[in-house]
Amino acid sequence: MTLRTHLDSYCKAFNDRSPEATLVLFSEHALFEMPLLGQRLIGKGEIAAGLQRMFEITEAARLAFSDVVESDRLLIAEGELHAKLHRDASAVTMPAALTLEAREGKIVRLSIYLDARPYRLWSDGAIFATTSSALQQ
Repeated sequence: MTLRTHLDSYCKAFNDRSPEATLVLFSEHALFEMPLLGQRLIGKGEIAAGLQRMFEITEAARLAFSDVVESDRLLIAEGELHAKLHRDASAVTMPAALTLEAREGKIVRLSIYLDARPYRLWSDGAIFATTSSALQQ
């Protein structure tokens, strides 16, 4: 199985919202990372719980990757995540990047990086606030 096949299988299972079909793609002690959400899940148990939570909080979520580069050991892809959270009135589209490693027919590391600028997950204003007194110093 090529790394591209692993990516396509993961996207299909994720887009179908199937935790079982997604989980079967991972090795027993795989690492799943999604830094934006503070997720670093290790092993099938944690990955299953994380996927279940993602599917619970989203009404819909779809990954699509168009730019893919792969070597013998690593795949890097660029694309988008389209998501609709239950709490929000409308869906958003975020740029996404992904790295994927597989060995012996299973994903051993999957990292998904999302650009949250189009969709602020926080409500307290700018992350790096500047004040007039700070600018004067």
